[in-house]
This record gives sequence, C-alpha cells and structure tokens, in this order.
Amino acid sequence: MDEPEHGSYSAGFLAQTIDNKMAQLRGTTNSFFLGISSQNYKFVGDICLLVVAVLWLGTSAWDEFKSDEAESGEDGDAIEMAEKAEEDSKKKAEDAANAAIFAKTIKPLFQERCYECHKGEGAKSKLDLSMFEDDDAAGLNGIFSAINKGNSGQSTLLQRIKDTNDPMPPEGKGEMFTAEQADELAKWIDAGAPIPGPSFDSDKIVSIVTMLFKGILPIAFILILHYLTGVLFNAGDSLIKSTPSRLSASGLMKAMALVVLLSGIAAASAGIVYGILGIMDGFSDNWLSVLAKIGGGVLLYLFCASLARLWLKPAQLNIKIGAGNTAGDEALGIMAMFSKTMLKIAPILYGMALIFCLLFALMNLVAKDDIKSAMASTSSTGVAVTEGATTEEGFFKSISNLTKETLSDAISYFKESPLPVAKKYLDKGSVLKMAIKIPVYLFAYFLFSYVLVEALRALFSLPGRRSS
Repeated sequence: MDEPEHGSYSAGFLAQTIDNKMAQLRGTTNSFFLGISSQNYKFVGDICLLVVAVLWLGTSAWDEFKSDEAESGEDGDAIEMAEKAEEDSKKKAEDAANAAIFAKTIKPLFQERCYECHKGEGAKSKLDLSMFEDDDAAGLNGIFSAINKGNSGQSTLLQRIKDTNDPMPPEGKGEMFTAEQADELAKWIDAGAPIPGPSFDSDKIVSIVTMLFKGILPIAFILILHYLTGVLFNAGDSLIKSTPSRLSASGLMKAMALVVLLSGIAAASAGIVYGILGIMDGFSDNWLSVLAKIGGGVLLYLFCASLARLWLKPAQLNIKIGAGNTAGDEALGIMAMFSKTMLKIAPILYGMALIFCLLFALMNLVAKDDIKSAMASTSSTGVAVTEGATTEEGFFKSISNLTKETLSDAISYFKESPLPVAKKYLDKGSVLKMAIKIPVYLFAYFLFSYVLVEALRALFSLPGRRSS
C-alpha cells in the first residue's frame, strides 16, 4: 500500500506544481517566456513585409545594374577588359567631340542657308537636310544619302558646297560655306558622321522607370494589404468583445497552453542543438545555417508562447471562468473558445510568417550562391522540399495540406538545411498570397464557427448566461 500512496502523492505534487506555475504565468503581463501579444505581431508583420518589399526593389535595381555591366563587358582577363574599357571611353569621347561639330557648326549653317530649299515635303532634289535617315514614305532623302561616311572626298554634299561653278546655296539664297566651314563638314564626315546623342539615355530611363514601377506595385499592394488586414483584425477583436463566453473550469485551456509551450521549447531546443552540431562541423562553413537554425528555433518558441498566452489569459478571448454551466453550455463554450482562438491567432500567424519571410530574404541577400548550391545538392541527393499543392482543393483540405507542408518544411529546416526552405519561400507571389490567405482564411473560419455556435445555442434553446 505504500507504493500507491507514494505514487498518488507524487502525481498530486506534480499537478499542483504545474498548476502553481500556470497561475504565475497567468499573472504576468509582459514576459519573454510568454512571447508577445497578438496585436504587436500585426505591426511587426507589416514592418517586415515593407522591408522585404524594399529589399526586392533594391536587389532588382542591383541585378539590373549588374546585367548592364555583363552586357557591356566581354570574356577576358582583367587587363584586356581594362584596355577595352579605356578604348571604348576614348572612342566615345572622340565621337562626342565630332558630333559636337555638327551640333554647334554644321546644323546652324544648314538652318541658315539650306533649310529654305531643302526641308520638308517640297525639298528640292528630294534632299531634306533637316533629317539624317531617308523617309521612304515621304520620298525624301536625308543627309546620310548625300555623304559617304568616313570619306569626305566621295561625298556629294561636300562637293556641291565647295563647287564655285554651281554654288550651293545658289546666288541670292545665302552665302557659300567658307573654306574653314567646309573643312569642319569634311572633318565630321571623315569621323564617320556621328550623330549628337540625347542629353540622357532614354533606354536606361525606360529601364529604371520599368524597374521602379515593378517595385512600387508590390509596395502599393502591401500598403493596401496593411489596411485590409488591419480592418479584418480589428473586426475580429470587435467580434470577440461582443461575444462573451463562459467556461466552468480553465483546465482544458491550461493543458493546451502547457502542450504548446512544451512544443515551443522543443523547437527552440532543436534550433540550438542542430545549431551547435553545425558549429562542430565548422562555423565558417555553416555560419548561415547555424544562425538560421538558432534564430528559427527562437522565433518558433515565441510563436508557441504567444499562442499559449491566449489560453493562460482567457480574458483576451472574452471568456469568464466560473461554475454554473450546464453540459451544453460547456460544450458551446469550448467551441467558442476554439473559434475565438483561431481569430486571435490570425495576427500572430501573419506576423510570424512575415518575420520568417524577412529572415529568408536576408539569407538570400548575404548568401545567394549558398542557397543555390544547397538547392542543387538537395536535388542531387533526392531530398526535396515539399512543393505547394497545385490542384484545386476545398477549404479544409487546403488547411490540412498547408499544415502538413509547413510541418515538413520545419523538419527539413532544422534536420537538413534551412537554405532550401528559404529558397522556397522567397517567391514574391507566394509571399503576397500567404499574407492575404492567413487573415482571410482565419476570419472566414471564425465566422463559420461563430454562426455554428449560435445556431446550436438557439437549436438547443440553451439559456444565454454568457454575460452573467
């Protein structure tokens, strides 16, 4: 008889210890051990999403800049590339100087002495000196048709300008070109007749504007999303405040809080343990994986602790603990507790998902090559991160698949490597869809469950003692 009494005493002591600890936790208002409040996750999530959008815009600009460099460069060693760059720079300077000859000297002369007869639809000899290329639609020839680029001696235009027997312009239409002015025209032709370029690079401007437009669109969408999620979360809080519930005892909520807290501790422990194992394999080679695992474990603990906070502090769910419920009232109270939890957890999931998204974006920023190599090695070894479902599925099936996929990714994150998982969730479209789905799905679930609870309450004609 001694052993049963001792076992009963030990079990009672453990239960009392756990109950005392839970009571202490319920009495805390701000504690790292209990994560942070759900309202703060909304703010943190919005900040993370905005930072991610800025990173997307910045990396897009950098990639555009690097692609331009790659297009302008050629394969070769550094010395050859430097010499080519110097030659290109010198050639551009010479072309610019020769183009300036046309802009500052030749074109004003054409305007003053030639345009009267050689411009527009009625241009004589079908030669329009106001344009460079031919206009086939109008049947006009431009300057390039009257010169031989690189060879002024074979250029008809220069020959006519220097011809004293048949001067151009004709007598009474303007003065002939002086020898110095004709030499300037010859110099421009011999240089290849470079055209004065625009004061700005129009292609570059278009490229930058397009890039900014693509970057600003997600940011604008994020601002709209910030407003919509705020409306949903605020509406959820209002619904919770307007739907008081009652439970006879908080034992179920305390048990769930304990399980979730232990899960969070397990996640944090997994992150630390696998991080330490990575350090033992060589921190310099695995530093990104080590930090990501430890940081991911801490973040998952905060998520679990924040969820446990809701059940340890039932007032946040507008639930009163007190005796007097019938069996039906208790069942409906438990159903209402779960539905309110799902609504209250929406900003927590929203914020946590976007915190991880920012973590992945930073990982990609500092170690893009490592992530690519990790993806290649995962494919070669046959270990692959589960891809999202592409077939049509119902709401509950979607939630189930999402849960399984997330759990699989979490295991791969800690046990294998966080890099393939990071790569998977770096897709912009997936991130934005995730940010939309979390609040919308959970809000829809709450409305469904709330209507079900109220319908059952009315069906069974149970007295509404929720506010008592």
